Amino acid sequence: MLMHFKIMTLTPDNIDGVSVNVLTQFYKKFGFKMNKGYNKNFEYRDTMIRYPKLPGMKENFKPIIKSLLREALDKTITCSKCGHQWKLKDGGDDPYVCHKCHPENLPKKQSLNEAILNKTNKDLRKVADFVNFAKDFLDINDDIKVALAFERTPDLTTTAYYNYVDKKLKVYVKDRAIIDVMRSIGHELCHHKQNLDGRLKDSIKDGEDGSPIENEANAVAGKLIRIYGRLHPEIYI
Repeated sequence: MLMHFKIMTLTPDNIDGVSVNVLTQFYKKFGFKMNKGYNKNFEYRDTMIRYPKLPGMKENFKPIIKSLLREALDKTITCSKCGHQWKLKDGGDDPYVCHKCHPENLPKKQSLNEAILNKTNKDLRKVADFVNFAKDFLDINDDIKVALAFERTPDLTTTAYYNYVDKKLKVYVKDRAIIDVMRSIGHELCHHKQNLDGRLKDSIKDGEDGSPIENEANAVAGKLIRIYGRLHPEIYI
């Protein structure tokens, strides 16, 4: 019976002047979601995915889909170059890339003095590009702005803060490495996503070190930096 219900995937492309963002919002109206995060299916490389809705089952179709996903993740991938094998679920963020014959070539040691954020158009563009990347990764569709502070202000006593009531994000950047600033931005944008999902209830309790909310933001920020760093190794120098 389940064979009649298929997972559908697609990748919006800029065609006839219609932007990718417009097409993305169009397909979301028909049940497509971004193929990442909770909805990520490593079996498909398309950027959007639509899971089948089974008639008469409503909320009960999710366990079945998860079961199918687990079966897919057990698939064994074999590198055509070196023959190395690994499970799809163990492939990390790039499950189809063989990490044995294609090791990551990111710099191992960097001098923070070489990567200090300066108030130049070049560095500010780097930060803006990361913000757009992080918002897309986290599926944040509102117009939240990230304010960069080169001087301390009364409302900024830490390296960064997010006001979950006013939904404002501010980061202190003076004498800080670009990579460190980006990590702070990723952390606070994760809090914004948690807020949009209705998960921030108590600013004191949720903001405590070791709380589930804080632990998730730390983990997400680290993941954002790892993925973005592979795409843009120039942020390390």
